Amino acid sequence: MPRRRKVAGHSFFAILSQMLAKALDWMFPSKCALCGIVGCPSICDACRDGFRRLDRSINLATTPLDYRVAIFHHELRAAQAVRRLKYSRVTSLASPLADFVKGAYDELGLDEVDAVVPVPIHWTRRTLRGFNQSELLSRALPAEKVHPELLLRTRRTRPQVGLDRSKRQINLLGAFRASDQVAGRSILLVDDVTTSGFTAEHCAQALKDKGASRVGLLTQTGEI
Repeated sequence: MPRRRKVAGHSFFAILSQMLAKALDWMFPSKCALCGIVGCPSICDACRDGFRRLDRSINLATTPLDYRVAIFHHELRAAQAVRRLKYSRVTSLASPLADFVKGAYDELGLDEVDAVVPVPIHWTRRTLRGFNQSELLSRALPAEKVHPELLLRTRRTRPQVGLDRSKRQINLLGAFRASDQVAGRSILLVDDVTTSGFTAEHCAQALKDKGASRVGLLTQTGEI
């Protein structure tokens, strides 16, 4: 008899949980985070078609960054998705965008790197935003490869948007510090967007200063 009561109780809570889930779906239906159409995934098929792919090839770069890869052009829906995740905190976009990063990572054989390092943000900005978007974009990658602790942002800087070329360079001087543990290791930086590439280059220089053997960059969108 006690066994039957346990099963009955379990069934009751399972049914209650299903009813609650259905009620929440009815009150807060899923919708596309970009166009707002109800009943669609976070990125609907129509919006996904607005992501214009860049050539899936590794672009060799000058030292300290050895190569750069961007998945989509920084325009239209792809750029909107990056902005909405980063500035509007629409975290429902994190999973599909992370899947795009994983796809490029697998396709280009980037799994041969020793460690994946999300480009860090300063702790004050992380506190205000609630997350580091680069870490969210790395979530679909093998957990044993992702090591955000290998690179820190030690100084809060002005946003790069709106600064001219010379000011962007000065803005980032001394902003990053790498761990001694990167010595002799190949590192893949992950970020949401690259334009001038200065942020990634300063990250790469900090990693190379600590002995990293090779540093590359994979971003969601870019102007490469």
